[in-house]
Amino acid sequence: MAKRLKPILTTLLTTDMTGLYIHIPFCKRKCPYCDFYSLEGQTEDILNAYISRLIKEAQSYSHKNISVDTIYIGGGTPSLLSAEQISALLDALRVSFNVSKNAEITLEANPSSVDRIKLCGFLNAGINRLSFGIQSAVDDELVRLGRLHNFERAREAVLLANELGFKNISADLMIATEGQTPARLRYSVLSLAELPVQHISCYMLKIEDGTPFSKRNLSLPTDDESAELYLTAVSELKSSSFNQYEISNFSKEGFESRHNLKYWQSEEYIGLGTAAYSYFEGVRFHNERNLKGYLNSEDIRIIDEQSVDKAEEYLLLSLRLSKGVSVKKYISLGGRGELLQRANQLPANLIKINGDNIHLTAEGFLVSNDIIARLQA
Repeated sequence: MAKRLKPILTTLLTTDMTGLYIHIPFCKRKCPYCDFYSLEGQTEDILNAYISRLIKEAQSYSHKNISVDTIYIGGGTPSLLSAEQISALLDALRVSFNVSKNAEITLEANPSSVDRIKLCGFLNAGINRLSFGIQSAVDDELVRLGRLHNFERAREAVLLANELGFKNISADLMIATEGQTPARLRYSVLSLAELPVQHISCYMLKIEDGTPFSKRNLSLPTDDESAELYLTAVSELKSSSFNQYEISNFSKEGFESRHNLKYWQSEEYIGLGTAAYSYFEGVRFHNERNLKGYLNSEDIRIIDEQSVDKAEEYLLLSLRLSKGVSVKKYISLGGRGELLQRANQLPANLIKINGDNIHLTAEGFLVSNDIIARLQA
C-alpha cells in the first residue's frame, strides 16, 4: 500500500481523543492496482515543500486545543521520506496538537525503501508502529502486482525493524490476485505469521476504474474462488493466533489498530495533506486531490457531509467489526426498531444474534453489503 510499546489492552474502548491521518502522496513507482492519490518522480524540493505545507495546515488547528492519541502517516509511500523529514513533521504536530504520551504513531512503509539508518531515524522520531506493504510471500505474485520487493527483502525489513526495537508491526496481504490459489495463500499467511508481526491486514484485490489493472485482461479468481481464498485466510490466521476484529484486519491480542478503529467506531479524525479525509466537529470533508493546488492554495477543503445520520453510520461501520452492533445503541441513535426482526430473517450462517448484539460471521463478511441493505430495508 495506507503506518511500539506494550499492548494496549483498552484498544476497543471509545475515547474522546482525535486521530490524525497524514497523507504522503509520493511513490517511487505507482502500483497498477492502486487508486489512492499518489505521484511518481517528485523532486526533493517538492517533498520539502509538502512537509512545510503539512506543518502549516496543522498549525491552522492549533487554536482548538485538540488532544490526539493516534497518528497515521499513510500514502503513497511515506517511507520514501527521510527520517529528518518525518521528525520535523512529528515535532510540528506535537506543537499544534496535544499528542498523548502513549499515542499510537504509525508509518506505512515499503520494504524496498527502508534500511537500518532510516528505520533507526524513524524510531528516534517517535514512530512506534510500522505497517509494511508486503502483499504476498510468493515472488511471482509480487511481480504481477508490480511490487518493488521480493519476499526475502520484505522478510529482512521486518526482522530488521524488530531487531531495532519496533514491537508493533503490521503487514498487508492481498487476496484474490491473479494466479493465487488456496495453497499459495496459505503459504503467504504462514510465512507472514512466522515473522515478528502483531497485525495482518488482508485485503481483497478490487479493480478500480482508471488504474492500469482496469485496462488489462487479468485472469482473476471467480467470486466463489475469492470467497474460498478469504475463508482460507481467516482460518489460517486464526490458527496462527491472529484474532479477526474487522472484516479485513487481524491482530495478536492488544495490537488492534487503534487509529483504524476510530474510523469504524465513528470517532473523530483529522486528515492533513492533499486528498486526506476528515470527520471533525460532526462534519465530513476532504482536501482537494491535487498536489499543486494543495501547495499553492489556502482554500483546499471540500465538504462531503454537513449532517451525518448517526444510526445509519453506526450500522454500516459497526458491522465491519467482529463485535458487531448493539441494537439498543442503534435505536438510541435514531435507528428503526425492527432491526432485530430483520436480522432474524437472515441465514444463520451469515449472522449471529446474542441478546442485544448482532454480528456477522466470516461468511457474512463476504456479503456484508447485501446484509446491510436487507437490514435497512
